[in-house]
Amino acid sequence: MKKPTPAVDDDSGLLLKASAKRLFETIMEQTADRIYIKDRKSRFVAASKALAEMHGMKDRHELEGLSDFDLFSIEHAQQAYDDEQQIINSGKPLINIIEKETWEDGSITWVSSSKAPLYLQSGKLVGIMGISRDVTAERLAQARMAQSEQRLREQNDIMRSDYESAKKVQSVMIPGRVPHINNVDIAYLWKPMTSVGGDMINFPRNPSNCLLFFLGDVCGHGVTAAFYTVLLKYLTAHSAEVYNDNPQEFLNSVNQEVTGRINRGFVTGLAGHFGARQKDGSRRLILSHAGHRQVLVYRKAEHKIELVELPVGTVMGFPGVGAANSKSIELRPGDRFYAFTDGIVEASAPNEEEFGMKRVIQTLTKVSTLPIQKSLDSIYKTVSDFTQVPDQQDDITIIGFEVS
Repeated sequence: MKKPTPAVDDDSGLLLKASAKRLFETIMEQTADRIYIKDRKSRFVAASKALAEMHGMKDRHELEGLSDFDLFSIEHAQQAYDDEQQIINSGKPLINIIEKETWEDGSITWVSSSKAPLYLQSGKLVGIMGISRDVTAERLAQARMAQSEQRLREQNDIMRSDYESAKKVQSVMIPGRVPHINNVDIAYLWKPMTSVGGDMINFPRNPSNCLLFFLGDVCGHGVTAAFYTVLLKYLTAHSAEVYNDNPQEFLNSVNQEVTGRINRGFVTGLAGHFGARQKDGSRRLILSHAGHRQVLVYRKAEHKIELVELPVGTVMGFPGVGAANSKSIELRPGDRFYAFTDGIVEASAPNEEEFGMKRVIQTLTKVSTLPIQKSLDSIYKTVSDFTQVPDQQDDITIIGFEVS
């Protein structure tokens, strides 16, 4: 296909016929950029219409003969003058520098400016030429982003401080006072997912001076859940002041106080107390739960772990619900009782397979000949090896008792 011959009077032809002066005038009139030429004393020789309009002038020629000292505050004018004199003296341009423009009315704008020495054909340096682009919007956006990042850093600092405070509080309060009871060894393991957690163990004092314990799990993680454990610590201690050897009534009392105080959450709990030691060394453990139905009993004589299903009970934090009916378990010398929060059962391997109750039972069966505290440490290590992650995926709390 033959390429058409361009007409001599098309747009390209008109541009070629136009004089350099006319093209220059057209650019200065129509460009949206702020273009200018200054002499060696930094006075305007030529300026674009956009630059003149920025200064409130209708005709761009009004700028001719003026300097920045006639248009800006002394602060900006002096800086611009010094930069331009540096260019004239060194012959080196300044490219894409950010300039702060301070106006007489106190307002501030920002421009990205490039300035270069201007030479005649003879090689003589006669002034500078420059082009500026308003970047005030971008600069303000950067400032807002910087402020947002600063607020985020401050919030992170506050959060870290909160975590440290919560960690210190929990380290003192969980489990707090651990009673010493003849012929009952007590062991526990408390491993929050982060620095703090929503699990708790408590041994509240009571009028009967019996071995009373509470194992709780607040829905959620982090500082919020951790602070609710402090509330639970207080509420369980308060309810234990009138404990009447009935763990079901104890949990219901705690539930009445918890309801309405935990936003968009709930609490699971297990409570129990040990009865007096019998002549054969056995003791009865009386239990009730609010969402912790499964517990384990190790029978030394048979070297076997029993899974005990407690009666049905509901979680705490809702009105009109109740804890499970109390259940009695007899523990003979050498027998152990284990209770734990769901973090150990629900811990997941990389393939999303859960650790599960079966593995809990198998592991505890293997380690129940160890001292009771070491048996808890061993099952935690087993869970950690199973998940193959530096930190567990949920709070893990285990409590154990051995009758001797």
